[in-house]
Amino acid sequence: MSLLFLFLSILFSSFALPACSSDAGNTKGGEKYKFLYFASIVAGSHYINLVESGRALARKGHHVVSVVSSSNPTSLVQKDADLSLVVFNSSYTKQDRDTVNDNMSEAGLAGQLNFLGFRWLLEKDMRDKLKIRDMYLQECDDLFSDSATMKRLQEEKFDMLVGDDYIPCSPMLAQALDIPFVLNSVFFAIPTKHAGWTGLPVDPSYIPERVMGLTDRMTFLQRLKNVLGHFYFNIVHFQLDSANFVRYDKLKDKYNIKPEISTLESHKQALLYFMHGSFGLEFPRPLQPNIKYVLYHAGLNSNQMTFQMDEDVAKFLDTAPDGVVFFALSSLLRKIGQEQGQIFADAFASLPYRVLWKSNENLTGIRLGNNTMVAKGLPMMKILDHVNVRVYVVHGGAFSTYEAMWEGVPMVGIPLWEDQMDNVVRVEAQGAGLKLDISGLKSETLSRAICRVMTEPGFRENAQRVSKILRDLQNDDRPADKVARWILHVTRFGGDHLRPAVMDLNYVQRNLLDVYLFIGLVLASVIMINVSVCYFCCRSLCRFGRGDHFKKE
Repeated sequence: MSLLFLFLSILFSSFALPACSSDAGNTKGGEKYKFLYFASIVAGSHYINLVESGRALARKGHHVVSVVSSSNPTSLVQKDADLSLVVFNSSYTKQDRDTVNDNMSEAGLAGQLNFLGFRWLLEKDMRDKLKIRDMYLQECDDLFSDSATMKRLQEEKFDMLVGDDYIPCSPMLAQALDIPFVLNSVFFAIPTKHAGWTGLPVDPSYIPERVMGLTDRMTFLQRLKNVLGHFYFNIVHFQLDSANFVRYDKLKDKYNIKPEISTLESHKQALLYFMHGSFGLEFPRPLQPNIKYVLYHAGLNSNQMTFQMDEDVAKFLDTAPDGVVFFALSSLLRKIGQEQGQIFADAFASLPYRVLWKSNENLTGIRLGNNTMVAKGLPMMKILDHVNVRVYVVHGGAFSTYEAMWEGVPMVGIPLWEDQMDNVVRVEAQGAGLKLDISGLKSETLSRAICRVMTEPGFRENAQRVSKILRDLQNDDRPADKVARWILHVTRFGGDHLRPAVMDLNYVQRNLLDVYLFIGLVLASVIMINVSVCYFCCRSLCRFGRGDHFKKE
């Protein structure tokens, strides 16, 4: 009997074990998900940065859809074998978008977007009706009013939205589709902006506020300036920006997209925040578990290193024993004024080095020196990797800055707007470059700065030191794969285990104002009681000393 029982037990186990193994292979971690990517309203580098992780997810077998605006340049949203594109109808044309970018470029080159000048983005009347924030708002409205597109997106039943944090439309689209979302920023963690959205710790004593030109090592006056800037940007983001959010709140009401949750509060629902950068260049600071720094476009994601340079460009670089200065401004700068262009041309012509000028336009009317070559469509990383490229003259965008530092090429930074000012400050703080102001820039100033960076060995040595740190900090994962892995993680498990409790506290609780008020009241009460007791004791002693009680008797 016992032998029969043993035989049956073994037989049952032989059938049961494969069944258990089969179930293990069908865990949720092995499922395929549907992801919606959305950054086309901002477009440009924001879109390019975002979709790389989408391609990584698609390569893993997941279904990835990118919703884009009809106003986007065709080259930006060309059919990608890994992604499905859904195009919504915008009331803006491609020419309208170009005009908006040209207006912004014009202001940047005029030095109108430095520090307080960035409010120009909000207040200045642009040509026609074209104003950058108006375009973002209108295209958001256009998306929700495109019933065919919204119906198609709703039918897809996505598991997660991945959006750009620069526009408030990303959380709204996730709420309209009733799906969770993660946000991506092409900037570093901005103290007063991301503190409220992610629970980011902020300490003005060593964390510099945006566009203040400060490092993490500050004197008393600099700390005073930083504190004032901190309060100023708090007002801008939570009052002036809130006024912009009010317009999106009206869209939420118009399309009945969870109107009970404000646009400002909606950002706090992001499961994850991806920030661009690395602590190889970024100032050290505390982060929350829901914030992940990712180093994009540093020779790690793009396939530019496989691109072939034109023969004339390659020959120009190869036959320059004294070195080459590489000059490139933002891709948004489609045209530069003749007078300002001549300032750059004269500065380059006076140099004893060759200059490669990347320009997307014909520099009509600008007299170039014999040492200067103008080209377009250059493989940026391959140019920076060339042994003869010694200095990079650039606007200091996040991607171009990290590309230069990755290759160990020192910079002369000429920031135009937003994070560019902070990026160049970080390079300068590392001793890997110099910062110039676009306002009133003269050819002599530019040429002196280039010669200094070219001839003083410390700049190149420091840039190469930063390069080694960046490369050493980079793990084996490609950045896009790292982002894809984290997106899958929160898709499977949610983000509550990464969400700091501070995000659920109101302003009073978060800043312990109620605690400090209570302590203050207790201390005030104790002091008042002690003062009162002392007062009555002193008064009684004084009366006893005068013999008042004998007179009464």
